[in-house]
Amino acid sequence: MTDRLDAVVLCARHFRSSRTVTGEGFEATFALLYLSRFVLSYELLDLLGAAPRPVILNVAGPGSGVDAIGWDDLGGAHGYDGGRALAQGGQLNDLLGVEFAHQRAAPAVAYVLLHPGIVDTALSGDYDDADAAAVAELRTRARPVSEAVGPLLAVLDNPPHATLSAIRDDQSIDLTQATDPELAHRLFGLTTAMLAQFTSARPGVDRQRLRRLLDSPVFATVATLAADGAPHQSVVWVDREGEDIVFSVAVGSVKERNLRRDPRVNILVSPPSEPYTYAAVSGTATLAPDAAGATLDRLARKYTGTDYADHHEQAAARRAPMVIARVRPARIVGRL
Repeated sequence: MTDRLDAVVLCARHFRSSRTVTGEGFEATFALLYLSRFVLSYELLDLLGAAPRPVILNVAGPGSGVDAIGWDDLGGAHGYDGGRALAQGGQLNDLLGVEFAHQRAAPAVAYVLLHPGIVDTALSGDYDDADAAAVAELRTRARPVSEAVGPLLAVLDNPPHATLSAIRDDQSIDLTQATDPELAHRLFGLTTAMLAQFTSARPGVDRQRLRRLLDSPVFATVATLAADGAPHQSVVWVDREGEDIVFSVAVGSVKERNLRRDPRVNILVSPPSEPYTYAAVSGTATLAPDAAGATLDRLARKYTGTDYADHHEQAAARRAPMVIARVRPARIVGRL
């Protein structure tokens, strides 16, 4: 077993002239070219997060738009075409990269989408006669592996500092011109719903996994108790200091008044890529002044990459004094 991964390379592909379905019920090209890369991108985050400069290298076809995506029929059940399935896979991976960067599930991980051009590899596939002839013609224009592997090794040897990069035929491209963040988020929701039926988290919370989740910019739901005993919930930025969970609270807010009166609190966190897993942390909050908003700025940098004033200038100008809520876990339950 290893305790860290420096890099993950995603490049498996297999062309199918005829539609094939996996044992789980997914169209095979969709499953191999997109779903497998989604699962590996998110499931290996714990190991990647332990590396100094981790990178996910997704060898696909960035920058081709979204026109090949069959939103109402991602599995090609109606009118399957092998070429379209392959093109769709490349475009889905663009959206995977865009949403991965937006989620910032592991800010240290660089996500790189790269297309080295046509490469004279095995070009694995189950081809009919017409597709076999097309592949034979492609080979006449393909780059040798010894040449095409250079850009991949360059990324692995020196990962970019940007959260998301795209390279096509040795040239950097701007994915923001070819993709829509709303579509990326839509695909993320569809994918997690598809995979949820195969997710079976064990009861209980893995403490190391919880620590890594709290170290990522995961949003937390904080529940406090009102004077009449009714629960009050709000979504907050959180951070971890040792085993303690900390978050900022505005002086005079409902949450601050509740905690002053009754410091009992419950904090719920759930990985965005695994919405059916969660950890619920119960404890007692202690409040302390947030000198010059230092903790709020630290949280803002974690979640947005900038200080709070740079992230939301108007809100910062009218911001009330802040206090730090520190929660020492007394009970942790869930499936994580």
